[in-house]
Amino acid sequence: MACTSTRRTSHFLRGVFVRRAVSSLVLPAPPTVTLAVEGGERFPVRRIYCVGRNYWDHGIEMGGDPSREPPFFFHKPTDAAVDVSAGSVDLPFPQQTEKLAYEGELVMAVGREGSEVAPSDAASFIWGYGAGVDMTRRDLQQVAKDMRRPWCASKGFDFSGPVGALVRAESFDMAGKNIELKVNGERKQHSPLEKMIWKPEEIIVYLSGYHRLFPGDLIFTGTPAGVGQLKRGDLVESLVEGLPPCSFVVR
Repeated sequence: MACTSTRRTSHFLRGVFVRRAVSSLVLPAPPTVTLAVEGGERFPVRRIYCVGRNYWDHGIEMGGDPSREPPFFFHKPTDAAVDVSAGSVDLPFPQQTEKLAYEGELVMAVGREGSEVAPSDAASFIWGYGAGVDMTRRDLQQVAKDMRRPWCASKGFDFSGPVGALVRAESFDMAGKNIELKVNGERKQHSPLEKMIWKPEEIIVYLSGYHRLFPGDLIFTGTPAGVGQLKRGDLVESLVEGLPPCSFVVR
């Protein structure tokens, strides 16, 4: 019912976009950010959401009590998404940090528009999945936490959202699958996906209560315990069983 009731707002938004499109642009429009899809197509990225502390062990690792926390979200800019599906991709070590951290994650791609999505309809919003890494400037994040400031500088920098090739939802079953992250071949993170506190469909329901979802949205679904620090020259591999790898080298 909620999705139907939002059609009027959706049509209004489309009208705004059309009016803007017919106006002359004072600068060239930025290129559309896209990610590879297994099979050769491309997925256009609209917005990036990230779920915080969505694994029990990581919540404890970061000093929280996940059993008492509802899901919370932060954002990355659209162009933080980086297609690393080709392999042998170099990502630059970001400026203004001495503690660059990895967080291996299952990434969810949204394929429908809607808000206040009903639990029974949530699965239909999931277009596909991929393996990714939420790159974090941990020292800046700690400063932000200490000063009760937003995490923008620590989470939303250039190249902070590498993602491997996406796979359509109908071709991927999470049941019994694991996620792991390796640095230079050494396993640093490992967990069954079933240990996520908030499952993908629940994330869709909760997030859509705050933000209207659109085709092209990405949702980083959280990381298990074992997060750690990276240095230049490190080979990072985020691996989800049944999905193409997210692999890159920090330069």
